[in-house]
Amino acid sequence: MARKGFFSLIRWEIEEYLSLPVLAFLIASAIIAVLATNTPHILPGSNYLNLYYGSSTVFVILTIVAGAFFSRSFAGSIGRGEVKLMLSYPIKRWQLFLSKFTAIFLVIFVIYGLTYSLHLYLDALSLFEPMFYLSLFALLLQLMLACAVSVAVSMVTKNEVMSILTTVLLLLGIDSVASSSYLSAQGRFQFLFQYFGELTHGSLPFGDNFIVTAGDIAAAVTVPVMIFVSLFALSFVYFTRIMEVD
Repeated sequence: MARKGFFSLIRWEIEEYLSLPVLAFLIASAIIAVLATNTPHILPGSNYLNLYYGSSTVFVILTIVAGAFFSRSFAGSIGRGEVKLMLSYPIKRWQLFLSKFTAIFLVIFVIYGLTYSLHLYLDALSLFEPMFYLSLFALLLQLMLACAVSVAVSMVTKNEVMSILTTVLLLLGIDSVASSSYLSAQGRFQFLFQYFGELTHGSLPFGDNFIVTAGDIAAAVTVPVMIFVSLFALSFVYFTRIMEVD
């Protein structure tokens, strides 16, 4: 019975974000993120490099959209009293938290992932181009980081606008200040692209001066995943065990 109620909550949340105005906004933002890129002229045979050079705008818009939607769902619903109303029904806190998180995460990733596949046509890439799927993985890592930070900030501020601003400014600030580190979306993607570009295409995408080791790749993946796990766990415990609903 509890499982049925949980999946009903997920379905209800997904339906809310698939309503026409919200869905149209998500699709439009994803299309703009893919098309509004300034990619250099790439010689035939190296078209896959456009996936890297066109990624910065995608990361920025994805971060803003994820920060806005997760903040609205968590901080906004707390501030508007929706969480208190939902908990007056036979719904457990963990069900409400996980249903919100799962629904928004799936909707954003699926829409952005499908829209990102336009690169296959725009850059004349094969459906089996491994760097395309590496790019999707990089988007997944950034979405995980953005949603975890947004939810954690929402638990602290309980204010939708403050949560959006804090999340976006924090993540984009890190991308700007530490652009070459594992913490930034573009820096992390550069490590992944250089390493797997050599493995899959036999050449270094960014030349011999930028050497990436297996340890660098492990760190590039582990750092955002550990941040996600830590912030998600803290937010979950706070929401289900500590938070007082006014």
